Amino acid sequence: MMINHKTRTLFAAVALMAMVSPSVAQTKMCKDTTEHRRLEIAMWTAGGQDDPEVLYEACRNFHKHALAEKDMYSACQAWICGAMFNLGRMNIRDAYLITRQMGEELAEDKDATEERYFMPNMMGHVYSTCGNISGAMEEFQKAAEAIKGTQYESDELAFIYLALAHAQLNNDLEEAQHWLDETKTHLEKHQNARNYYRAKADAYALEAIVKFKLHNIPGFRQSLAEMEKADSCNTVPSGDIFLPYARIYEILLDGDVERALKEAEKLNNEKELYLVKCDVYDYIGDKDKAFLTQRELMHKRDSITGIMIIENLETHEKEISLLKEQAKMSRRVYLILVHTVFLAILAIVLMARNIMIRRRSRKRLLEKNAELRAAYKQVSAADKMRTEFIRNISHEIRTPLNIINGFTQVLTEESMEFDPEERRTIGNTISDNTLQITSLVNKILALANESSQDLISKVEETDALDVCRKAIQGMPHVDATNVQVLFDDQIPEGEEKFVTNGYSLLMMLSYMLENSVKFTEKGHIRLMLDRDDSHFLFSVEDTGCGIPEDKVEVIFERFMKVDEFKEGLGLGLAYCYETAQKLGGNLRLAQTSKEGTTFTLSLPIKLNKT
Repeated sequence: MMINHKTRTLFAAVALMAMVSPSVAQTKMCKDTTEHRRLEIAMWTAGGQDDPEVLYEACRNFHKHALAEKDMYSACQAWICGAMFNLGRMNIRDAYLITRQMGEELAEDKDATEERYFMPNMMGHVYSTCGNISGAMEEFQKAAEAIKGTQYESDELAFIYLALAHAQLNNDLEEAQHWLDETKTHLEKHQNARNYYRAKADAYALEAIVKFKLHNIPGFRQSLAEMEKADSCNTVPSGDIFLPYARIYEILLDGDVERALKEAEKLNNEKELYLVKCDVYDYIGDKDKAFLTQRELMHKRDSITGIMIIENLETHEKEISLLKEQAKMSRRVYLILVHTVFLAILAIVLMARNIMIRRRSRKRLLEKNAELRAAYKQVSAADKMRTEFIRNISHEIRTPLNIINGFTQVLTEESMEFDPEERRTIGNTISDNTLQITSLVNKILALANESSQDLISKVEETDALDVCRKAIQGMPHVDATNVQVLFDDQIPEGEEKFVTNGYSLLMMLSYMLENSVKFTEKGHIRLMLDRDDSHFLFSVEDTGCGIPEDKVEVIFERFMKVDEFKEGLGLGLAYCYETAQKLGGNLRLAQTSKEGTTFTLSLPIKLNKT
C-alpha cells in the first residue's frame, strides 16, 4: 500500500495545480510557473501509463528544468517518479539504481541539506518492497530524523511515520500501532498543516486494517468511521493512499467476497495486490489459495527461479482439477501427475530450507558485523591511545634531552671557561634531567608491568602504616619553606595490617603524592590513614590549584592532564584508579576547589580472591 503513495499523491497534485494560483504549482525556487507545471503534469501523467520510455523521457525533462532552476526538491521528485513507477511493478533493481542516483546527486549539492531525507525515505520503500523489514525500518527512521527541523516537517513527517507503520503491517502489528500513535501525536501538533486531514484519514485507514488483522471488528468499524470523517474534511484531493485498502476490508466484512477480490485486482501495486488477496483468502478460510498467493509474492521477490516454480505450481493445480473432473483418466497420466506434484513439493521444501539457511546466514553475518564494529572501536581506541602516548612521551623526553644537549655543548666548548660553582651547577642540571628521563622510563616500565600482571595472585599481609611512611620518604623534593608535608595516622595501634598487594599500594600512594607536589606551591600536603569496618582509607589532601570543572568527570582517564604545561604523561591517576579496581577497591575524587583537592583510595580489609 505504501509503495504507491507518492504516485497517488502527486497524481492528485496534478488536478490541484489546475485549481490554484501559479505560485502554488511550483516550489519557491522556480521562476517559470507555466513551464514547471506543464512538465510536472506530463511526468506524473506518464507515471500512470505502462510505457517506461515515455515515463523516463518525461522525468528527464522535468529533472533538467528543476536543476536549471536550482530546485532540488523538484529534481528529487523526478527521481522518485521513476523509482515509484518501477516499485509499483516490482522492478526492484531499477528502482534501487534510480534511488542511488538521486542520493549521489543530493550528496554533490552542498545546498540541498533539507532535501537529504529523500534518500533514506526512498531506500525504505525499496527495502519494504523486497521484504527487508529491518532495513526498511532503519531507513525510514533515518528519514524521520533528517526531516525534523526542515520546512517539510509539518507536511511530510506524518507520511514517514505512516510508512514505518505500514512496513510492520504484515510483520508486527504492535509495532505498526506504535507508529500510528506517533503519526496522530505529530498531527495534533500540526493541525494547520495543509495535509492534516489527508494524513489523518490515512492514519485511521491503516489503524482499521491493523484492527481487522487483530480480529477487533468493533475497533475496525470505529477507526473506519474516523477515517471517513477525516476524509470528508480533506480539501487536498489526494487523501486516498490507504483508504481504498481499508474499504476493501469493509466490503469483505459485509460478506461480499467476490467484490472484495475484484476491488483488490484494481490495485495498481503488484505487491499490495497479493497481500490484500492473501488477507481475503485467509479471512474466508481458503488456506490453500492464501498460501499460494503468499508464495507467489515471495517468488516474485526472490528470483526468476521462484517465478518458474510458481508457474509449475499453477500448472499442477490445473492438472489436479482436471484429474478430479476426469475420474477415469489413465494410470499413466495419474503417475505422471503424482510425480510432478512430488517434485513441486520437493521444490517447496528445498525453497523453505533455502530461506531458513539464508536467514541463519544473515543472522550470523549481522553477528559478525557487530563483532567487527566492536573490534574496530577497540582498534581505533588503541590507535588513539598510542598516538596520545607518543605525543606525551615525546614532549616529556624532548625537554630534558634538549637541556642535557645544550649544557653538554657549553661544557665542551673550548673557548668557554667556568668557575667551580658554575661547573657544579651545570653538572647538577645535567644530572637532574638525566634522572628525570630515567625516572620517566622506569615509570613507563612499571606501569606496563603492573597492567600485565595478576595483582590478586601477589597479595600478602601488608603494614599500611609502613607503606605510608615509605611513600612520604620517596616523595619528590618539596620546598619546606612554602609547603608542609603532613601525615595523619588515625589507625588504632595494632590494627595497621591487612591483606593486599603492598608494592601496588606503595606505587599508588607515590603517584598520588607526586601529583599533589606538582600542583601545590604553598600550603600543605597531607596523607591521611584511616579505616572503617571493611576498608582501609588512604586520603591525599593538598592546597593546590584544584581540578577544572570540565575535567572532573574524566580525571581518571589515561593521558588526561590538568595542566598541559606540567611535566608528566597523565597516567598516574589512571594507573591508581585501574589498580584499585583490580584490588577490589576504589579511587575517588573526594573534593576539589580553588583551595585544594582531596583524593581517597579505599582498599578492602578482607580481599576476595575468587
